[in-house]
Amino acid sequence: MKFRRPHLRTVRGRLLLAAIAVEAVMLTLLVGNSLRLLQGSLGAQAENHAAQMAPVLNAALVAPLAQSDTATVQAILDESQAVPGIEYLAVIDRRGKLVAISGWPRGKPLPKVDSRFSLEQKDGIPRYDVARPIQIAGQQLGTLRYGLDLSHIIAARRDLVTQGVAIALGEILLSAGLLTLLGYWMTRHLAALTRASEAVARGNYTPDPVIEGDDDVGRLGAAFNAMSRVVGERIGELMSTRDELITLAYTLEQEHARLGALLSSMEFGVLFLNPAERAIYVNPAFRHLWNIPDGVDIQGRAMGHLLALAEQPPADPVMVANALLDLDRQAEFQRDDGRTVTARGYPVVMSDGQKIGRLWTFVDVTLSRLHAHQMQAAKEAAEAASAAKASFLATMSHEIRTPMNGIIGMTQLALETELSEEQREYLTWVHTSAESLLSILNDILDFSKIDAGRLDLEQVSFNLHDMVRQTVGLFTAQAGGKGIALKLDLAPDLPREALGDPIRLRQVLTNLLSNAMKFTSAGAIAVHVGLAATSARVPGRLDLHFSVADSGVGIPADKLDMIFSPFSQADSSITRRFGGTGLGLAIAQRLVAMMDGRIWVESQPGQGSTFQFVVALRQAEPPKGVVAPMARSEGGGAHVLVAEDTPVNQRLAQTLLSKRGYRVSLANDGVEALDKCQAESFALVLMDMQMPNMDGLEATEKIRAYEKANGQPRVPIVAMTANAMEVDRQRCLEAGMDGFISKPFRADELLALVAQSISSPTSAG
Repeated sequence: MKFRRPHLRTVRGRLLLAAIAVEAVMLTLLVGNSLRLLQGSLGAQAENHAAQMAPVLNAALVAPLAQSDTATVQAILDESQAVPGIEYLAVIDRRGKLVAISGWPRGKPLPKVDSRFSLEQKDGIPRYDVARPIQIAGQQLGTLRYGLDLSHIIAARRDLVTQGVAIALGEILLSAGLLTLLGYWMTRHLAALTRASEAVARGNYTPDPVIEGDDDVGRLGAAFNAMSRVVGERIGELMSTRDELITLAYTLEQEHARLGALLSSMEFGVLFLNPAERAIYVNPAFRHLWNIPDGVDIQGRAMGHLLALAEQPPADPVMVANALLDLDRQAEFQRDDGRTVTARGYPVVMSDGQKIGRLWTFVDVTLSRLHAHQMQAAKEAAEAASAAKASFLATMSHEIRTPMNGIIGMTQLALETELSEEQREYLTWVHTSAESLLSILNDILDFSKIDAGRLDLEQVSFNLHDMVRQTVGLFTAQAGGKGIALKLDLAPDLPREALGDPIRLRQVLTNLLSNAMKFTSAGAIAVHVGLAATSARVPGRLDLHFSVADSGVGIPADKLDMIFSPFSQADSSITRRFGGTGLGLAIAQRLVAMMDGRIWVESQPGQGSTFQFVVALRQAEPPKGVVAPMARSEGGGAHVLVAEDTPVNQRLAQTLLSKRGYRVSLANDGVEALDKCQAESFALVLMDMQMPNMDGLEATEKIRAYEKANGQPRVPIVAMTANAMEVDRQRCLEAGMDGFISKPFRADELLALVAQSISSPTSAG
C-alpha cells in the first residue's frame, strides 16, 4: 500500500502535526525533569562524598602535620589522590604555606574554592573545589584543599539525554506512523476525492475512479464516479462537436480561398447580387471589362449604378441593368466601342431551396466570334483539300497496285520453280521489295482513309485467342533469327470469342510487334493480353488490354509525344537505319481511337519500351451447333517435329501434317530441335538444313550422338531444304539423316515421304 506524504493543509496533516507537537512537549518535559533529578541526585552524592572525605583525611593528617612530618603528609596525599574521583589534594599550614600537594603542579596556584556545588568546567574538566580545616582539639593546624572530578556526572547526564532523545524520537516516529495510518484510513476517501477534484481543476475531466464504500464517504465516492462518467461523456461529445466545427471551419476557409482564387483567375466578369439586387462581390475581370477602378467600393450598389461607373458606360446603364434583371437568364448587347458582351444570370439557392441572391457572368465574345468565323472558313478549306488528297491517293493506289500485283504474283510463281541460288536471291529481293512497297502503300492509304473518315470497322465474331497466337506466330522465325525470346501471355480470364474488327486489331498488334522486332537486337519481346480494369463496368462491353514490351534501344523522354504523329520518328536516323514511313504508330493510334480506346508508351533509352493499348470490343456468344470436322486418321496421331526457321514453311508443314492426323511440334532452329529431341520422343523429325544458331546437319549429328550415348532408339530424320543438289543429299545422309525432300515440294510428295519414313525408317528416300 502506498501512502502519500501528509500535507499540512489537510485535516489529517494538521491532526498529525498537533499530535506530534504535544508528544514532543511532553517528552521534552519528561527528559528535562529526569535530567534535573539525576543532576540533583549525583550532586548530592558528590557533596556527601566531599563531606565524608574531610574527616577521614583530617584524622590521617593531624599527627604528621602537628609533628611537621612533611614526608608522611605527602605520602598520605599521594595515596589518597590515587582514589578515582579525586583530582588533586593539597595541605596548607596555618601560616598559609604549602606543606604537600598531589595531582596538581606545585608552582601553579590552587583553584578558587567553590562556594556551592556546580558542574561548570574548569581547566577543561568539570571539578568541585573544596577547602576544609585540619583541627585537633579545637585547634586548627592547617587547611585541606582538594578537588573532586565530576566527569562521571556529566557522562551520566549525557547518556540520559541521549537515551531520552532516542526514546523520544522513536516514540514520536512510532506515534506519527500510527497516526498517519489511522488518518489515512479515516480520510482515504476524502483524499481520493480531493485528488480527483484537483485533476478536474487541472483540465482532466475524466479522472481515475475514486474509492467507493458502504459508509457516507464511500457513497460520496460512488456518486462522484457516476458524475465523472456523465461529465466525461458530455465532454467527449463537446470535444467531438468542437473538432467537427474546427474541421468544418477549416474546410469552409479552404473552400472560400479556392473560390476566391477561382473567381480572381477567371477571364470573364462575375457579379454577385443579394436578394435585394445589390452588389456584394465583383471579380477583377468584371472591373477590367467595365474599366472600374479598384479603389471604387461596389458594396450595396445596384447593377445600373455599377455599369454607370465604367469609363465607357452604356448610354442608359440603368435601362440595360433593368433589362438584364427582367430577363433573369441571358442577354447580349453591343457596347458603344463595338464590342459584343453576353450576360448570363444564375440564381444562388441554398440546399433548403432558399434563394439568397443571383450570380451574373459577363463575357466579351467579340474575338471568339471572329475566331469562330475564321475557324469555320479554315475547316471548309481543309475538308476540300482532304477530299482532293483522298481522290488523288485513290487514283494513285489503282495505278500503282495494278502493276505491283503482277510483280508480286509472277515473282511468287517464279520462286516456286527450280532456280539457281543467284536467281533465287534476285527474285527474293524483288519479292521483298515489292512487299515493302505494298506495305508502305497500304499504310498511306489506311492513313488517308482514317484521316478522311472513310474507314469503317467491321463487327464480326472471331476467336480472340487464335487471332493473337497467329499474329505473334508470324514473328517467331524473325525473333529466332535475331536470338530474341518471343513470349506470349494470355490471361486466364480472357474470353475466347469477341465481337469486333479482327483485321484492324491484328494490324495494330502487328505494327507494335514489327516495331519491337525492328528496334530490338537482343533480349526478349513479351506480349500480354488480358482484360482491362474497366471491362466489367458496362454490361456486354469487353475492354481488352494489350501490352508489347521489348528490351530494345528505347525512346528519349522528349520524343515520346511525337512518335504517334504522322510521318514522325523519334530520331531522323531511324529512317536511314531501319526504314519505314513513320505512319505505323499514327495509324495504330487512330485505329485504337476508333475502337473507343487509347494507346500509350513507357520507355527508357537503352532499357527498352513498353507499348500498351486498350480497345473496347463487345462480348460474343460462343458458336453453337458447330461440329468440328473429323480429323483424318492417316497419321494415327504420330508425333512429328518440324525444325524450320521460316514461319510460312512452318505453317505449311504443320497444316499439311495436321490434316492427315499427325501431331506436330515446331522448332525454330537446330538448338531448339536438339533440346526437344532430348526431352521427348518423336516418330519423325523434318529438319531444315539452313537455320540460325545451329544448322540441320550439326543438329542431326548431335541428336545421333545423344541417342548412342543414352541407348535411345533411332528417330527417323528427313531433310527438308531448298538445296536440291545431289551433293546436298549426300551431306544429309552422312550427317545421319534418313531421307531428303527439297523445296518447293508438293503436298503429296511430303505426305508420302512422311508416311514411308514412319512405317519403315531405313527406307526413306
